[in-house]
Amino acid sequence: MRTSLALALLFFTCFFAFRVWQGEQVKRVLKADHVELSHVKYGLFNVDQWKLIATDIVSRKVDEFEITEENREEVIKKTEDMLHEVIDEVEAVLREENKKSLGGFFKQLASDLFVPFDDVRKGIPRYAETIVDRLNDPETKQQLKGLVRERIDAFADETVGTMNYEVYDTVVAHYGAAEAADALSVIEERYAAERREQRKWVIGLAVAVLGLLFLAFTGASSRGERISLTLGALVLLACGVSLPMIDIEATITSFRFLLAGEPVEFSDQVLFFQSKSILEVIGVLLQNGDAPLVVVGFLIFAFSVLLPLAKLTLTLLSHVFGKAPQAKWQRWILYKSGKWSMADVMVVALFMAYIGFTGVINSQLTQIERQSGTLEVFTTNNSTLQLGFYLFTAYALCGVLLSSSLRDSAK
Repeated sequence: MRTSLALALLFFTCFFAFRVWQGEQVKRVLKADHVELSHVKYGLFNVDQWKLIATDIVSRKVDEFEITEENREEVIKKTEDMLHEVIDEVEAVLREENKKSLGGFFKQLASDLFVPFDDVRKGIPRYAETIVDRLNDPETKQQLKGLVRERIDAFADETVGTMNYEVYDTVVAHYGAAEAADALSVIEERYAAERREQRKWVIGLAVAVLGLLFLAFTGASSRGERISLTLGALVLLACGVSLPMIDIEATITSFRFLLAGEPVEFSDQVLFFQSKSILEVIGVLLQNGDAPLVVVGFLIFAFSVLLPLAKLTLTLLSHVFGKAPQAKWQRWILYKSGKWSMADVMVVALFMAYIGFTGVINSQLTQIERQSGTLEVFTTNNSTLQLGFYLFTAYALCGVLLSSSLRDSAK
């Protein structure tokens, strides 16, 4: 009866582990797409975004321009100053040119006689009022705004960033959205639904593994129960090394400031994101090509994958054949490799790395906020331990218990 129950629990362990692994792959794709659309390279660090912001602000300022009774005198005064500057500049240029030749001398005499600049200056207040009245004419105002907007658009067209939007557009189109904001909403909804679904499979997996542990270490456990637990530990090891263990993410939650009196805000801008499993880290180290990193990758693979796998395999064979292995290398792997295996150390190291990364990221993000001056900058550290860490931890605990049990039975 207990053996049948153990086999049933092993089946559910495999089933729930597969569903957990399957759900994690879906979540990883959704998370990667969310990070891609939210990355700072498409927002705060994107020339195209700043072009749109500047163009929009200037266009609004042009539309808001009005000559009222309150600002009429100020506009007239500024117009007069501008006309004075223009006339002074014209007079200075003419005098400078006329000094260069004898003919210029006579031109200057004629200019003094027939172009009385002092009289022109006396008429500046009248000219300024005429110009302001013309500017305040609705038809003239629309023409002026149109000309200004054309120049703004021309400058905007000349300001082109080098950002490649191919991946960005592909992700947006994948979710059947026209804008990134709509795609992000779809992604967030799917991610939340997947998390709710996956939570059920994780709970089921935990119950199944606890059931195997209970049967294997309470009462007179049979060989079938210990074999079932060993196979369950193998499933946990496979999931632990293939699923992400840590997500490292730093995000600018809000970046707000005033530009020409207009509020500008960037929100949820991802600065950095990285999510890797043990196998993926090993792959990156081995593909790097640098000798020290290749050695580190090989050591991690040997002590965190090969050695635990060999240990569980020998444990399984010992339970299947009902006797402990006799070869020295087999007994070394089963009973003495624990001090060499990095399985337990890996759990602690990953947890400490999580704490360390979190501390570093929090420190750097805090410095960004402190150095923001008059800007309003709010940052978030979204780094979290992932499911792979907990499954690897569960495997390590099961491995320790199985090793201790096998050692005791061999005495």
